[in-house]
Amino acid sequence: MDILKSAIPNIRIKNYGTRRNPLEIIETTIVLEAWNGYLKNYRNEKKATDGTVGLDFGVYNAITCKRTDWEPEINAYRYLLHNQYEIRDGILRALIEKFDWFKETYYLDPTDDPDVPVITSETGIDFDFKPFIGPQSIVFVEESKDDVSYLEWHFDCAWDPEHGLAAITHEHRVIDLDRGDTDIWKIYEDNGTLAEKQKEYDERAKNYKPKPQKAEPWWKFW
Repeated sequence: MDILKSAIPNIRIKNYGTRRNPLEIIETTIVLEAWNGYLKNYRNEKKATDGTVGLDFGVYNAITCKRTDWEPEINAYRYLLHNQYEIRDGILRALIEKFDWFKETYYLDPTDDPDVPVITSETGIDFDFKPFIGPQSIVFVEESKDDVSYLEWHFDCAWDPEHGLAAITHEHRVIDLDRGDTDIWKIYEDNGTLAEKQKEYDERAKNYKPKPQKAEPWWKFW
C-alpha cells in the first residue's frame, strides 16, 4: 500500500534534496496523550509538551526507485496509536533499569546537577520522569519484524541536552536505549538478520577501495 493512501492524518511529502537530487521524506505529526506533560524544548527553555511528536516515515522516492510497500510502517503507526501507554511505560521501565549504567558511563552526578534524576529503591518503577525527558520525534525504521516496523525515538533530555536520549522499540518491546544514538545491529539481532547483515558488511569492507588522493601543488598549502 502507498502510504499516501493510508488515511494517516496530515501526512505529507517534504523535499530535503535538490531539483537534481530529490530526497522526499514522508512526515506528519501526532499527539500522543501518553506523553502529555513531559519535557519539551529543554535546549531553549523548560516547557511541557502536549504530546505532539514529529513522525518520519522515511524516504518516499529516490533517483532510482519509488517505494510502494509501506505496510510495515502503517502497521507500526496503528500499533503506536492504540498502544501508546504500554510503549511509554516500557521505555520508562527500561530507563529506570538502565539509569545506573547511564550515570557510570556518562559521569552523571546528581549532587552537581539538579537535572539528573535521583532514583531510589523507594521511588523505583513509580519515578516521575516528566521533568526530565519528553519525546521529540519518532523515525519509522525500514527494518521490520512480523510486518511491523521498528521505531526509533528521540527524546529531549534534561541531563544531556546536547545529545538527548534515544530508544528503539518494536511494538511494546524496548530493543535499545542509549544517549542520542541507537545500535542498528540490535535490530538485526532481534529480527534474525544479523548473520546476513554481518556478511554484507564484511563483503563491503573487503571490497572497499579508497579513492586515490590527488596531490595538491605545494603552494596550495600556504
